[in-house]
Amino acid sequence: MKKLFIAALLFVGIVSFAQDINQKSARDQKENLTPEQRNEKHLQKLTSELSLDKKQQEQVKQLLAERSAKAEKFKAARKDNKTKPTDAEREAFKRQMDAEKTANDAKMKAILNADQYTKWTALKKEHKGHRDHNGKRDGKSSQERDQAHLQKLTTELNLNADQQKQVAQLLSDRSTKMEMLKKSRKDSDVKPTDAERKAMKKQMEEDHKATDAKMESILNADQYKKWTAIQKEHKDKMKDHRKDKM
Repeated sequence: MKKLFIAALLFVGIVSFAQDINQKSARDQKENLTPEQRNEKHLQKLTSELSLDKKQQEQVKQLLAERSAKAEKFKAARKDNKTKPTDAEREAFKRQMDAEKTANDAKMKAILNADQYTKWTALKKEHKGHRDHNGKRDGKSSQERDQAHLQKLTTELNLNADQQKQVAQLLSDRSTKMEMLKKSRKDSDVKPTDAERKAMKKQMEEDHKATDAKMESILNADQYKKWTAIQKEHKDKMKDHRKDKM
């Protein structure tokens, strides 16, 4: 089963190659900051966006510190736990997270005034929208997401009929590999080793280059230039929206 899992990971091909690179950048950025430094950056962002006064800043700072402490405790528990959680344990964890989210929302509502709370909820909704746009918990099938992506690229790059067909096939291949990866991860009860993760990372980098080459062969020079610009814009947005959010 372990070999099947690793084989599927290496077979992932062009699965979310942009997301893979973007997530790595976000992880690298986070790893260079302590929880306290991340909290301070988050507090500065909220202070700017919500116009927090001194008292509110102190209250939000305390809330962020409490959240970080819980997050660190959860990470330690996951690291120490070598067994796969049962369905009942996952359901219990989900209920706990929902309760924590509700409590956190109530605390923020008590700290902020009406206008600030409205802005804060809007910020959270915007963040969720970006996650949904990237194919997470949006309720759409892979075929529907591929079609939406194709339509977006057709509009932005002015693809002709033949190009649309080729890009559609490229998106379909990616979705097929993604489904295989999801299934293999679901079926596997073991975690990959550091060597296997390193091999997967290398394979992903190679697949990224291969995908780039395929897109370059499909598009003309102007279209390819626009496509690379879109990829860069997506990467920059991912950096912004994968920061710690409350």
